[in-house]
Amino acid sequence: MITYWYFIPLLCYGFIVQINGLFRTRGLFPPSTDPNLLIEDYVMQSGYPFELHHVTTRDGYILAVHRIPRMNKTVENRRVVLIMHGLLGCSADWLLTGRNRSIAYLLADDGYDVWLGNSRGTTNSKNHTTLSIQSAEFWDFSWHELGLYDLSAMIDYILYKTGQNQLFYIGFSQGTTQFWVLMSLRPEYNKKIKLMSALAPVAYTGHISGLLRPLSFFANFFKGFYKFTGYFEMLSNSELEKFVTYTLCREGMFTQYFCELIVQWIGGFSTGEMDHAHLAEYLQFAPAGCSYKQLVHYALGIQNPGHFRPFDYGILANFRIYRRFVPPEYPLERITAPVILYNGLNDWLAHPNDVELLNGKLPNILEKYTVTLKRLNHFDFVYGLHVRDLVYNHLIERMNSIP
Repeated sequence: MITYWYFIPLLCYGFIVQINGLFRTRGLFPPSTDPNLLIEDYVMQSGYPFELHHVTTRDGYILAVHRIPRMNKTVENRRVVLIMHGLLGCSADWLLTGRNRSIAYLLADDGYDVWLGNSRGTTNSKNHTTLSIQSAEFWDFSWHELGLYDLSAMIDYILYKTGQNQLFYIGFSQGTTQFWVLMSLRPEYNKKIKLMSALAPVAYTGHISGLLRPLSFFANFFKGFYKFTGYFEMLSNSELEKFVTYTLCREGMFTQYFCELIVQWIGGFSTGEMDHAHLAEYLQFAPAGCSYKQLVHYALGIQNPGHFRPFDYGILANFRIYRRFVPPEYPLERITAPVILYNGLNDWLAHPNDVELLNGKLPNILEKYTVTLKRLNHFDFVYGLHVRDLVYNHLIERMNSIP
């Protein structure tokens, strides 16, 4: 009976989120500062150079890409790396942990030219050449489009600006999903990747557990609800949400326990990795917004274990779009870029069984690196207190071994 109390803070937060959406509180409580300026301040205060770039996709979305130019001027060959956040994340995820734990800063210290992507619909990338962000058309995308259009545009832009033919890629969670989409559907991009380092990789989702599993079975209800209300943006990171999360989740508040509980009931439990002191700070940037369709797309994967497919629009629409009643599988066998998978034993979103299934499908796996010293959860791959020793040192060593 006690376990039902765990849902109370989640339901309260969900209520706030829906009120935020239905009454458009981004208009009532607009951001007090340009989010790109906040990122610049974080980087500059940490002692690193910063550049803001804008990339326009083939379908008109304007994406913010943040660059930390290489620090080590003695490195002759510029080694370029693109790092992509997960669902409801943004480039800030890679910066907030500080220069001793952030993979972005660690790579910059090692002489890499670091680029941090921001997918469409996130706090930093809410812009389009023709569409208003208040329109349903703007939010009509899932992680399929994030791979096919966003990632391809960022890769091409970065290679053009740096004069390189290849780059390293690091993806976390959804950042890996969109990689599988692009490389399988446009295999010519495989030759542009030196190495893909997949943190908590997500493709198959049949074994997802925790709070998201029961919620996934309401996917069709949520789809109808958002169409009815006309509100397609999820978790927009408005000033109202920031105020609520800071008030409830900062260190010293008894309610911080419930904030931590929600995070762990989503991504899995781990011991000694939660950064209690900075949780409220992290939640000032996350969740950073997404389309309801991204969440529904993952939910469809939970309902159909063992399948990794484009969005299911229903029998009639599927036949019009795919010329078949059920969406086809993504052809993962076409992904020839070298890949290293990094996973944790207590990750409820990138479940070990699903990662093992993915491992068997990809043809060019260099290594599957399962962290065994500690039972990491999903978010530990970004925010964990010991992620540098448990994951990043190995990741950087493998990147440095590739000419």
